[in-house]
Amino acid sequence: MAAAVVGVAAAVIAGVIWGVASGDSQNAAAATQVESADTPILELSDAPAAPVSDLDDECRADRGDQRSGAGVIAAWNYAYYVRRDAIAARALATPNSSVVPAEQLQPFIDDIPVGTNYCVRTKPLSEDVYLVDLSELRPDGVHRITQTVTTAQIDGKWFVDVFS
Repeated sequence: MAAAVVGVAAAVIAGVIWGVASGDSQNAAAATQVESADTPILELSDAPAAPVSDLDDECRADRGDQRSGAGVIAAWNYAYYVRRDAIAARALATPNSSVVPAEQLQPFIDDIPVGTNYCVRTKPLSEDVYLVDLSELRPDGVHRITQTVTTAQIDGKWFVDVFS
């Protein structure tokens, strides 16, 4: 069941990215021309992060953090599924990320039924690239998505960069 929940969430995120990639060049350009001065910063508390070894092969739905690539992937999904807040999710992406601007992302979040549960499992492929298995448990069933997520460290904090 957890694997299915991860898949659904990954499908949703892949759909958001696909929408940008398959849209016209004007929409694609808008998605990449995010001004860093206009990009909101999501402040996360300084709660201690779980050691990575404790999270290996764990399917997680915690609030994450910006202390690691896996932590920011968890934080991104928390903002998307629990907070249901595109501004918070977009703040966890690099300024030039493949993630669409918040105003384009919010309708995708709004399409997710309230109460949808999710679970994300990350497997490091390199220092900043992860294989992500995302499962979403919606009222209409379980959806599962597998994708590669590239993260980047900027000024000591980790951000999601590219979903593929």
